[in-house]
Amino acid sequence: MPDKKDIIIGFASIAIIFLILFFSGIYLIGDPMLRGAFIFSSTAQFITREYPLEVSTGDIFAHAERSLFEQLDPFSFRLERQDYDYMLEESSGKYGGIGISIVPRDTLLMVMAVREDGPGHTAGMKSGDLIVSVEGQPVPPDNPTQSITAIRGPAGSDLNLTIYRPAIDDTIPLTLTRSDIKLEHLTYFGLTENMAGYIRIADFESGLTEDLEEAMVELESQEPIGYIIDLKSNPGGYLDEAIDAADLFLDEDDLIVGIDSRSRWRSQAFFACRTPSTSRPVVILTDRGSASAAEIFAGALRGAQQAVLVGDTTFGKGLVQTVYGLANSDAIRLTTSRYYFADGRYLNPPDEELNFTGLAPDLVYKDKGEIAFQELVLTGFLLYDFVDAHQDFLDIYPDNFNYPDTVITLFESFIHERGITYRSWLTDLVDLTILDQRLTDGSDRVINELEKLQALSEISDQQAYRRWADFVKFQIRRLIVERRSGRAAAYREVIVPSRDDIRLAESILTDHTVYDSLMVSSAELDSLTIQ
Repeated sequence: MPDKKDIIIGFASIAIIFLILFFSGIYLIGDPMLRGAFIFSSTAQFITREYPLEVSTGDIFAHAERSLFEQLDPFSFRLERQDYDYMLEESSGKYGGIGISIVPRDTLLMVMAVREDGPGHTAGMKSGDLIVSVEGQPVPPDNPTQSITAIRGPAGSDLNLTIYRPAIDDTIPLTLTRSDIKLEHLTYFGLTENMAGYIRIADFESGLTEDLEEAMVELESQEPIGYIIDLKSNPGGYLDEAIDAADLFLDEDDLIVGIDSRSRWRSQAFFACRTPSTSRPVVILTDRGSASAAEIFAGALRGAQQAVLVGDTTFGKGLVQTVYGLANSDAIRLTTSRYYFADGRYLNPPDEELNFTGLAPDLVYKDKGEIAFQELVLTGFLLYDFVDAHQDFLDIYPDNFNYPDTVITLFESFIHERGITYRSWLTDLVDLTILDQRLTDGSDRVINELEKLQALSEISDQQAYRRWADFVKFQIRRLIVERRSGRAAAYREVIVPSRDDIRLAESILTDHTVYDSLMVSSAELDSLTIQ
């Protein structure tokens, strides 16, 4: 028979359990998040148990999660396990592979670029090659990207590929040994004709600052007149890399960037803390594709009066995301703060809707040309196919690639043979206007005038290949040099000497009066912003 002490302990235990359950219930009822989760879970249980048609619990929660993220900005989303694994792998600054960039093309995988220091280059792979099989397994025609995972693997392991090379119309079996491929953050760096240090930064992923510092040391030893930092189409990357990269150019205690979060414990300001790697003037090239960490870098240098911006307004993503791992090995990427610069400017001020205003350049420069025509030339794989089809003819010309207009005639015929016709925005607009006039019984006189404009616009479209012959020749030269000698050679021999925005930046660095006047204008704008 239990003694009095055991009975007291038993009653006390029951009382404690009752109190825990009681106060847990009160907490559950009082906490909106827990109460909502409990009610949603109960609703899901009723649906899966009682609804006459079978409903998957997984589908219910997947739809609910998508609805949850739809309430947020477009930069907050769920990362599936494979994407999360890739992100973790790349955050280490390297991956096991063969050093190629590939994209799906029809039912196969096409090699877009080959790293000069990778196993793919050693094995003789070229941009434009089509991967037919991986480890003896054909690339799945309905989902070729499935084979991308199989191409990566531990360094030192072998990989068997079969590629098809259109230029020779034959397949080639390759056996390669994977290696640790360091992520390539600097597409190219070198000196321009007038001794400006040109650096093309592709992203701000893990390891960028180390690569940038090494490039700066090499370029500084050659005493450049200044630096051209190319951030065009740079999608950004890690906040820490943007801060560390900016620190290479700023004076000690200069504000790089500040971030504001809902919690004051997460709000921080980051200052330069080292001796700058250079005191030379800097021009940063930007466009609408310069975003996120690229904007932090550019805004930090301009805010500290260490650089001028040339180009177009940046994307305007004034947000910082944090990645949180989940119990099932997936993750979520969530916006957690907004950032500001030394002049107190936010790209997206707190408590306001996203507006994507971006950083305005100190000197506006926009690429010349008919955008629709340039997109026609560069869209898809037309250039690759043209070079493959006319390789023998193109090889006749020496390294200066002084192509005659015969090349343009061949290219135009090549496009037309594929049933593609260039139509400008004006031609499309006139066509729509004529259709609207006919549907609404417009006057014959108006329609006749529009048809005359239509005919003139179509003639102008046919002449686009002649107007932009230099652009087409440039793209052909770029691709041939990249295939022959690699991407760095294409930048050195074709891109850097030919791009007008690089020439403009070079002229600004050469003329200190122009550079100083742009810097003064930037400072005046900042003072107005602060007021």
